[in-house]
Parts: sequence; C-alpha cells; structure tokens
Amino acid sequence: MGQLIISIRTKATRLFWLHFISYSAGLAAVILLALFVKHELSYDSNQPDKQRVYRAHVDYKSFGFDTLMPMRDLAVALALKNDSDIEEIFSLIPAEFMGYVDHHFNLDAHNGETNVKLKDVYFASNNLDRFINLDIIFGNLDLVLNTPNQLAISESEAIRLFANANVIGRRLTTKNQAYIIGAVFKDLPTHTHFQFSVLTAFPNTIEKQPHGYVYIKTAVNTDIAELETKLFKEYLKTKSEEHKTVQYKLINITDIYLKGRSTYEMKAPGSILAVTIACGLIFILFLQITCNFINFNLVSVGRAAKQIAIKKAIGASRGQLFRLFIYESILMTGCAVVLSLAFVELTYGYFNQLVETHILFVLSKSMVLMAVLVTLVIGLLNGVYAGVVVANVDVKLLVRTHYQYHLSLLVKGVLSFQAGLAILIFIVFIIAQLQLEFVANMDVGYQTKNRLIVKNVPATQLFEKDKTQLISAIADLPGVDSVTATDINITEQVRGGVQLTWPNGQVIEGVAPSVVTSFNVVEALGLHLLAGRGFSEEFQSDWYQKMPDGSEQVALIVTESMVHLAGYKSLQDVIGMTLTNADSNLNATIVGVVADVKVGSAKQEMIPLSFNLARNYIPNGNIVIKVTDAASHTDLKTQIADVLKSRFSILDIEVSTLADDYAKNYKNEYRIITLSKWLLILSTVLTLISLAVLVSQTVLSQQKDLAIKKVLGAPIMQLVTGLSLSYLKLVSLSFLLSMPLAYWLTDNWLNNFNDRITQPLWVYLFAGITVTVITWLTVASLALKAVSTRPSLILRYE
Repeated sequence: MGQLIISIRTKATRLFWLHFISYSAGLAAVILLALFVKHELSYDSNQPDKQRVYRAHVDYKSFGFDTLMPMRDLAVALALKNDSDIEEIFSLIPAEFMGYVDHHFNLDAHNGETNVKLKDVYFASNNLDRFINLDIIFGNLDLVLNTPNQLAISESEAIRLFANANVIGRRLTTKNQAYIIGAVFKDLPTHTHFQFSVLTAFPNTIEKQPHGYVYIKTAVNTDIAELETKLFKEYLKTKSEEHKTVQYKLINITDIYLKGRSTYEMKAPGSILAVTIACGLIFILFLQITCNFINFNLVSVGRAAKQIAIKKAIGASRGQLFRLFIYESILMTGCAVVLSLAFVELTYGYFNQLVETHILFVLSKSMVLMAVLVTLVIGLLNGVYAGVVVANVDVKLLVRTHYQYHLSLLVKGVLSFQAGLAILIFIVFIIAQLQLEFVANMDVGYQTKNRLIVKNVPATQLFEKDKTQLISAIADLPGVDSVTATDINITEQVRGGVQLTWPNGQVIEGVAPSVVTSFNVVEALGLHLLAGRGFSEEFQSDWYQKMPDGSEQVALIVTESMVHLAGYKSLQDVIGMTLTNADSNLNATIVGVVADVKVGSAKQEMIPLSFNLARNYIPNGNIVIKVTDAASHTDLKTQIADVLKSRFSILDIEVSTLADDYAKNYKNEYRIITLSKWLLILSTVLTLISLAVLVSQTVLSQQKDLAIKKVLGAPIMQLVTGLSLSYLKLVSLSFLLSMPLAYWLTDNWLNNFNDRITQPLWVYLFAGITVTVITWLTVASLALKAVSTRPSLILRYE
C-alpha cells in the first residue's frame, strides 16, 4: 500500500490533475449521452403487449412530403376487425376531429366558478386499458369509457380546474352538455408519445367514422408486411387514383416517438438520427478519454522508467510491479468514475435544458454496478501495458533513451487518432451549422419575420362571411399591420386539397393542397404576388358561396408552378380563368398568382398549391398577424389574449411567432448541433491535454540535446520549429484520414433535405488549419519555455 501511495504521489503534478479532471468530465459527458439515448429509446416501453401493438400510418413521400402521417380513418381498420391477424383495435380521437362528424366537443366549459378551457381532450374507445397503462387515482375509468357524458381527467388538470385532485362527481358544463368527472388518472410519464389530459367515451351514435389515431393489436406471429398490404387495399377503396403511390405502414408503439414525421403527432416527435448520432458521439468520446488515459499512463511509465529500474534492481519481482500498476490504474480510474458521477449530478438539469429532454439521474444499484464494472474494465486495460510490458523489460533497457523513443511512437499514434476525431467533429459541426442557417434564411415564398400566429381559434369566427368581427378587432390593435386567417400553420404541413380541371382539360397530378384563408392573405403572409390581385374586402364576391342548386363558388390564388404544370406560360393569361371539380360541383375563379410556397421544412418538396377564400371544413383555424417593426411582440400577445377572452369568450389561446414555429421543424437538428458543439469543445480540450502531456515528456527527454544545441549557437525559433514539426506531421496525417469519413457522414445527413448546401471546400481547409494552428501554439509554447531555460541549469551535473 505504501508503494502504491508513493507511486500515485509521484504522479500528482499539475498535468496529472488536469488530465484527471478532464477524464472525469469526459466520462460524465458519456454518461449523460448514454442517459439521453436510454430515455429516447424508452418511449412507451411500459405499455401492455407492446411487441404486438402498432399504429397505422400513411407515408406521403411520393407526394413530395417528408411525412409519415398517423392514419386517421378508423373505418379502414374496422373493416378488417374480424381478420385473423387482428386481435383488437383501439382508437383515440382528438376532440377537434370529432367536428368532422357533428360531435365536436366544446372545449370551453364552466367548473361552477369560472369559465375554463379544457386541454388535450380525446374520445377513447372502451378498451384503452389493453393498450395504455394508466394509473387511476380516483374513480373508475372503465365506467367513464362506457358511459356518455362522463370524463376522466389527469391529476394536474384536476388541480388546475378545482385546486384538488379528488374531484369525482364534480361537474363541468358546456354550451350543449353537462359532464360528470368519473375518474382521475396520474399525469402521463414524459417517455410516451401519448399526450392527453381529458378522456371521454365515444358518442352512442356516429353517422360517419371519425378521424383520429388507430392502434392495432396483432395476433401472435402475425406477418406485418402482409397485414399492411391488406389494410392498404382497404384504404384505397375510399381514395382517388393518385393515392396508389403512397405507402401504408404499421409502426410499433415503441417506435412511434422516434419514427413519427408529422405535425399531427400528439407531441413533437424525436429523431432516430439524433439517437444514432448520440451513440456515435458516445463511442467517439469514450475512445478519446480512453486514449487520453492510456496516453497519460504511457508517458508516466516513460517518466518513471528509471524508478521502475531501481525497484527491479533492489529486488522487486515482476508480480509485485504488475500488481502495483494494476492497483494504481484501478484506484485512479475509480476516483475518476466517482468524480464523473458527481459531475453528472451537478449538470444533468442543465443538459436537459440544452437538448430539451427529460432524463433523470438516480444512483441506483444498477448504476453503482455499472460504475464498478467500468472502473474494473478501464482500470485493467490501462494497467495492462505497464503491468505486463514494463514489468518484464530488462533493467538496462528501461534506462536507455531508445525505450522512451519506442514508447513515444505508441503515444503519438494515440494522439494522431485523437486529432483525427477532433477534425472530424469540427467539419461535421460547421457544415451542419451552415445547412441550418441556409434553411432558416431560404426563400420559402412567405415571410416569417414580424409575424404572429394565434392557434386553434373556432373556425366559425374566421371563415363565415357574417362573422368577421374577431379579425377586425385584432386588426384594430396598435402595432398590427394586417391580419388573415388560415386553416393550417403554413410552417408545418398542408391538409388535403381538391383536384381541379383547368380550361385546357389539364389536371395537376398528385395531391392538390389548397390553403383556406380569409382576406389580406398576401399582405399578412408576405406572399410574392406575380400577377392579378389578392383577396380584398373590396371584392366581397370572392368569398366562398354555396348556391341554391348545390354548386359551390370560390376565388382562388394559385402558385406559379401550378400555372406552368397546367401548360400555361403567361401568368397574366390565367387571371379570370375558372377551374372546376365535377365531384363537388365546384367552380374556382383565379384572381391572383403568387410565387411558389414551401409549406413545412426544407425536407419537403416545393409542391404546387392554391389559396382559396373561406372554403373551410375543419372546426378550428389560425390567425396570422403581420406586426410593425416597432411593435412589441410580448405586449401584443397579451392584448390579443385579452381581446379574445373579453369580447369573444375564447380562453387560453396559444400565440407564437412564425419564425419560432418554422425553427421547430429543425428541433432535432438543433439538438444534434448542440450536442456536437459541446463535444467539439470537450474533444479539443482532451486532445490539447493529451498533446501537452506528450510534448512535456518529449521536451523532458530532449532537454540535454536542446541545451547543447543552444550552447553551440542554434537559434531558439529553430529549436522550437524542430520540436513542432513532428507533431504537425501527425496532424496532417490525421486530417487526410478523417476527411473522407467526414465527407461521407455529412453528405448522408444532407441528403435528408430537399434543399441543401454543397459541401464547401473551405470548411475542410479551415478545420485542418485551425487544428494545425492550435497544435503548433500548444507545442511551441511548451517548447519555448523549455529552450528558454539556461543551459547551465540543465548541464551542470554532466
């Protein structure tokens, strides 16, 4: 034990403590990333029969959308409910989707004291407990889902509404119904794709099938591909010809969070790419900290070669030296692991904010066992070299300089590998940042700057011609430039459209989305008007009308690409044309042409679409507001909420900026950038520490040679350059090896975007030059300090 303490004390220099702390910090980063991956992969892992539960989806990539949309047509699944491959079907219908079948749930209610707005209300089929694990605190969920006009609410919603969790028997009244609370359940955990606060039973009678989320529990050993084919055939029975190009998919419930690609998800989905990259970062970072540990141990062995020789000369056996090195390595690794756990405890809250996740760090038995295992494995690996090789080396060889030279070759190899990883991360980080800047600033056909959007406003207040008071009230607020209404959030994705026949007989193939709007859409959204005019109050006849004979009339603004696809070259020539749809007896008159609009993210294609004036069929819409440059967004949000509440009894509205909503399309990409940025910093620090350790060893072993050369008249800069040259060669080699891998990784990531940058050559040159300069400065500063020492202080004992 005494020899172990002496050995450790001998190592405890400033470089040792710097290395020790950096190793612990790197290991803490590995643990945080591992917890992140574990959390992302744990979604819905506690649901019953999770291996056999799937949600139905439609993949619209063939339409130009990077969208895997939940299949909302319950009738498709119900048509096969007696199929031998299907054991059970569960449906979860958002309250606003019930509006399609005249069972729209009125979200504004009265709790006996004041008006409230219920959050995340869903209709659920009565077999919910066989698909979702809910922890019922009070009441009977089964009774609620089998009894009309009863509610089950979450614990937090009960406290929000009544300041108490036990609210069984309390009443909520709406304009049309009175509801009794029959059950209270614990809030859903964070690691689930479900997000509901209020549940209620399906109506007793439904004239049409509602639109919602369809879950299928398959029979044991079901062929999923075969079942997808059956469901797709049923799906096509009610769809038009162009839908044959889409794909029908069943996604396992545990994969929905990571594989969902739709704004119709209950909560923002994660990214399998982010998890994959996090796993890659764990591997890279673990390699780096392990290389650093090995590097430091090897240099320490080189420095202590003479001490080891003395111990062997006075009778220390190989077994004693082996055990000494192993014990020392395990002890130091154990201390570093304990320190890293302390770092995790201190930083995991900040990490959650940084990457917008909800990981928990609990020092459980499994965590302790993992820490012990890591300590033993890394400690043994790091102690093997000194324990097996050095302990068996002849005493004479230990004191020769060529042994240290041989040792430095191995250390330099490790350092070269670390430098290559740093360059790789540097390149990937910069190119990813450039791509996100590109998509943030690209021309999408509308403006996001100085635009607010008010979400989920009742459509009756937006798209009925005799009810425009709400839009007028917002337009009168100070700081408001113009206002319009839309049925979609244009930063997300389009809804379905209608196939229109042009006067020349042309019909645009594929999906034909049409955005429902009100007046002033061109001004409020900042569309680029190329021909004709926008929707204006001066032309009241543009507003959607349903005629006594059942026919429909509406005004239309089309995009430039739609005009060209229809076979017309002149944009002005199509103004005044009437397009038709025989199925719905629709006549749509073109009044304007705008530049192409990209709905959603840069991963979507720029598809032809149109804007129609108030031909709406959904229960809720949005208000888009263009504000003046001098207006305060915060103040205006407050004023909008006050107006909607006091004058129109619309409660708890959500107001955001279009710029923020557009940025949400790249939430997972920003998480990757954030992780890469901090890894880049940590990787650079680790490489510099490893470099400093190696340079200090090299300088120490060459001090006498440097002193003699200095006495003989060698200039200081010549000596510094000579020491730096070998390390610069290492960096050059690292650059050449890491560049192809960096190009391959970034090119694969960029292929996810429909609009993407070309990888710039300067990024690779900049990464190489930056790492080279950092390397040179580190080596030169340490070398300069060494060659500046008076030769007499070094040679006085020779």
